[in-house]
Amino acid sequence: MRVLGIETSSERGSVALATGGVVVASAHHDQPNRHAELLLSLIARVLADADWDKRSLDRVAVGVGPGAFTGIRIGIALAHGLGLGLGIEAVGVGSLSAIAAAHPKDDPRLRLVVRDARRAECFVGAYDVLGHELSAPAPWPRSGLAAALQSWAAGRAFVVLGEVVTGLDCAVDRCGGAPDAGSVALVGELLDPSAHPPLPVYARGPGADPQNLAPSPLLLPRQ
Repeated sequence: MRVLGIETSSERGSVALATGGVVVASAHHDQPNRHAELLLSLIARVLADADWDKRSLDRVAVGVGPGAFTGIRIGIALAHGLGLGLGIEAVGVGSLSAIAAAHPKDDPRLRLVVRDARRAECFVGAYDVLGHELSAPAPWPRSGLAAALQSWAAGRAFVVLGEVVTGLDCAVDRCGGAPDAGSVALVGELLDPSAHPPLPVYARGPGADPQNLAPSPLLLPRQ
């Protein structure tokens, strides 16, 4: 199976091609707010590097978050468009699970993936060595996060991936801080698209509080 991976849940945008559990080509950009402009050219580049025709693709896998709202929407829209245009299936891959999947498989510890969620919070998800989700991505307060992770693990050995947590009394690995399209493609190659549709995983609302405004005079009943 030939899979195109797309990851746009952070400022870093990346694309990759994978087949048979191997990434054969990849490219990325680090230019904020330019996913929509740059992704198609990156896809053309990796197809040329791998000497693949776009019509030879069997699947497109896209990172669905949690992460940056706008980036997630751009990546999913592109995946839907490519899927429809090429007549291939699209599959959604959790961006935290992609980070966990990039960690060496010979490490038996739990994978606790931490990403900056802003607003004094982090997104946290937990995965086993086989990639099974043990705790769905959710926002955790940054204050006291190290102790909270230790308590959640309840004495089990674990490794922290993604953003390094200062003061954590355990082995801390870094996985680039953001998911990569290569891992998205590899995970997406194994998933059932019907069970993992390319739908956004925001893990929380937009955080916009409704304004407490007086009713519009135009909507008040006539006296």
